[in-house]
Amino acid sequence: MKTIYLACGSGVASSGMAEHTLKKKLDERKLQANVVVVGFRDLAGRSKPDIMVSIAPGLEKGNYAKLDGVVVIQGVSLLTGIGIEKTIDEIEAALKA
Repeated sequence: MKTIYLACGSGVASSGMAEHTLKKKLDERKLQANVVVVGFRDLAGRSKPDIMVSIAPGLEKGNYAKLDGVVVIQGVSLLTGIGIEKTIDEIEAALKA
């Protein structure tokens, strides 16, 4: 099973809301993944995920951890709802790759 890091500034409030939405959308599409909520400052001490979903704009590979080979997807739509299906499509494609 692939691992998705759902990352934001602190890994508490907004990422918790986004986690609920992401898990619901994955379940609707019958997709499985290990979803882990993390704060950006905690990334350096963790192993690399298969997919990084950032709910804060501006995450670039290498800023917080070695993300070479990690699919990075912008996930603000998990909070706003705007463009959420496109985001879930990207996550689904990465899970099936």
